[in-house]
Amino acid sequence: MTNIVKKVWKTIDNSPCIQRNMYRGLINSRALAKYIIKEKKIDATIDAVISAIRRYELNQYEELFTTAQNMIIQTVNLSTRSQLAGISLIKDTDTQKILPKLFNIIQYVRGDVLRIIQANESIKILIDEKNMENVLDLFSKDKIVTIDKELAEINMHIHPKMQITLGVLATITNELTINGINIVDAITCSPEMLWFVKEEDLLKAYNVLYQLCKSNKTM
Repeated sequence: MTNIVKKVWKTIDNSPCIQRNMYRGLINSRALAKYIIKEKKIDATIDAVISAIRRYELNQYEELFTTAQNMIIQTVNLSTRSQLAGISLIKDTDTQKILPKLFNIIQYVRGDVLRIIQANESIKILIDEKNMENVLDLFSKDKIVTIDKELAEINMHIHPKMQITLGVLATITNELTINGINIVDAITCSPEMLWFVKEEDLLKAYNVLYQLCKSNKTM
């Protein structure tokens, strides 16, 4: 029985959507038990799984999500940009030497975009598609890992404390995910939080984030 409880609780732990709807009273315990048994292939009776579900402590999450949602209220505004491209480059000395040349191409006074993300093995730059060919000309083909076109950016101007509030990112990513929106990239640079999606998902993603902020203000 203990093993069954652990499996059921782990399933709920890994699903913020289930947790949220459980403490809102929107999930039928029997239906959830059938889902867990089928999806996780748990060898147990429905009654045993229902018992484990009912013993799951939700109070530990209620305050977390409430705090996160209340912090999202503090979003100052949302803005969007489209026609962006992402270029991933091998991170080495040659690439490092070339990167400063980007500033001869990117014109901030014209409102050009330049976002740079550095990882252990690669560097990703996000730019306007209109500048893509000029940027690609700087690097040899063997330095280019991937090229992703037709991207869009949603800029959330956030409250400084949002970045350090537990559950904010989980709440936002959960809302986008359950609405079928793939997050291509995300960057936090206080006071801004940037979400990158495919252009075809931009309008839907914007509406999801707008409703998330707006609906919280009525709480």
